[in-house]
Amino acid sequence: MTVEAFDAAAGLRRLLAEGGITEEGLQSLTGVSPDALRAFLSAGQSDTGLTTTPPAFSSEESMRLSILAAQLIEGMTIPDDERLTGILDSLMFELHLTAENIATLAGLDADDVHAARRDPRSVPAEKKYAIAIRVSYLLNAFTRAAK
Repeated sequence: MTVEAFDAAAGLRRLLAEGGITEEGLQSLTGVSPDALRAFLSAGQSDTGLTTTPPAFSSEESMRLSILAAQLIEGMTIPDDERLTGILDSLMFELHLTAENIATLAGLDADDVHAARRDPRSVPAEKKYAIAIRVSYLLNAFTRAAK
């Protein structure tokens, strides 16, 4: 079994070339300066190792860009039902909300939230759609508040 390293810079370059995102969009999403972003995008995996030239971007900026690239490229292969469960898990375990909290904030039935977390396939499509849209909104609101 072989393991290939994920090349975040190459992945972001591909997304830029395909029109999936713009440099301005990346700058806005990450807060990384235009110069640092260009330096990251021009770097390749062969650019690792010791050097006397200070990097144009911090390790924190590099980490944010790498995580974003992985989520945009690899994360989109996750099935929608698993993605919904992941959003609910994030709200519940990372943000310490209960299914009842989520239901109250999103105007949903708590039993439907519990069911969607246990087995999204058991929830009718129209209910699952409402849950997905509303919990995505909540996750976005909480993420923006944390900045």
